Amino acid sequence: MVTTKTLTVSQNNLDPAFENAKAGESTLSILYQQDGLSFLVRHTSTRQVYLFGFHPRQSWGADPISEVLAGFPELPGEVLYAVEAPHTVLIPEIMSSAEVPAWTTTVLGQKANFMDLSSTNAMTFLSYLNETDISLSQSDTLVCRHNWAVQLERLKPSAHPKLWVHVYADSVQIFASSSNKWQVINSFPCSNESELLYHLGNVSEQLNWDRATTEVELSGYSARAYKPVIEPYFSGVQLFKPQQWAKISSALADFDAVAFANLLRL
Repeated sequence: MVTTKTLTVSQNNLDPAFENAKAGESTLSILYQQDGLSFLVRHTSTRQVYLFGFHPRQSWGADPISEVLAGFPELPGEVLYAVEAPHTVLIPEIMSSAEVPAWTTTVLGQKANFMDLSSTNAMTFLSYLNETDISLSQSDTLVCRHNWAVQLERLKPSAHPKLWVHVYADSVQIFASSSNKWQVINSFPCSNESELLYHLGNVSEQLNWDRATTEVELSGYSARAYKPVIEPYFSGVQLFKPQQWAKISSALADFDAVAFANLLRL
């Protein structure tokens, strides 16, 4: 059985099917973000979401990852763990080595202290996390992935111009693809609709894309509010479609799947 003993915050986001779920057939996904830890449990093959929880940063103890894992007397058969690290530079896999290059100090302002490799996309992700985040995000038992690396492995670059846009409280993550290749992968400061329009317009202009034929997929907490703002400037603006990534029952009506698109794609 997949049960929790301490994660009472999650009990308002519980599917009744969770009671009969088998740990070995379930997957636990955890996403470390600057504002908190989000996690969910789902069936590994059917992708039915059983349980969702969020621990805001102000509630963390000294080891938040271990605290989440301790809430499961029997861990699910698979555990996926990713960390948001927006201060990142990407290089081709062929140029990477076991050592973090010194030039990352110039690019990132501090020498990279977190590295991940995506063989699927032949990319290496070199990131800097502040001292607190690098300490709190560490795990002795889990493989720690860069969230961008995982997202780009789940998404497939499109043949036509398309933007995947995930909005946070004070930043926006943008993945741009065309001709079946990734063209732009970046995060920008963003806290209002004017800044969002500026970044979307700037990315499409740099790529010499016609906005009238550029598709946009929106996700994040403010995605629904931003959608009508963006629609006049781009041809097809759609919200993230959770049914492509998970089965969510009516029992989880309080779970905002659009807001947690990155977690669902782990």
